[in-house]
Amino acid sequence: MSRNFLAPVAGTLVAIASLGAVVAVAAPGASAKTAGSAAAAKAVLKVASVNVGGSKHDVLETATGHPVYLLTGDSTSHPTCTSAECLGAWPVVTATSGNPALGQGVKGKLTIWNHGKYHQVVLNGHPLYTFAGDSGAGSATGQGVKSFGGVWETLTASGSAFSASSTSSSSGSGSGSSSSGSSSSSSGW
Repeated sequence: MSRNFLAPVAGTLVAIASLGAVVAVAAPGASAKTAGSAAAAKAVLKVASVNVGGSKHDVLETATGHPVYLLTGDSTSHPTCTSAECLGAWPVVTATSGNPALGQGVKGKLTIWNHGKYHQVVLNGHPLYTFAGDSGAGSATGQGVKSFGGVWETLTASGSAFSASSTSSSSGSGSGSSSSGSSSSSSGW
C-alpha cells in the first residue's frame, strides 16, 4: 500500500534559479505555454490577472497558465475529490520535482502530497486543482461551482480562497457561472 505524506518545500525566489521544477496538470490534453523567463518557468504557481465572474482579478495559476482552485472541505487528511468523475473535471496540480518553488508575489507554505499516482501540490494545507471547463489562461469559470461536496474557489496571491464579495466588483451572492454539470455530491463527512 502506498503511504500518504507531506514533504515541505522551500519557496524562496533565490531557490527558483537552481531548481528544475516543472508543473504538470494531471489530465489528458494539457498543453504547456512558453513562460516569459527561465525563473517563471520553474515556478509551480504564479500570480496572474484572470477573468473571475466577469472582472479581472489577480489570482493564482499554474506555470502553464491554468487558474488554480481549492475545494472547500478538502484536505490531505480528508480528501473529497477522489473519484474518477471529480478528478476528470478537476485535475490535480502536480509537480515533477520534489522541490517546486513559488513564483514572485506568491506567499504561503508549499508542500507536495504524495498519494496514489499523484504528487499533488498543496498550498497552505489546501490540495490544488485546475478546472477542465476553463478555456485556458485568463479565465476562471470554475469559481463558485458547487460540486463534489464543496465549493470550488480560486486562490489569491496569499494562498487563501478568492472572495468576490471582498472586492469592489462584487455582484451579490453566488457567481452563477457554473458551466459544469458535474454536481455529484457524494457522501458527506
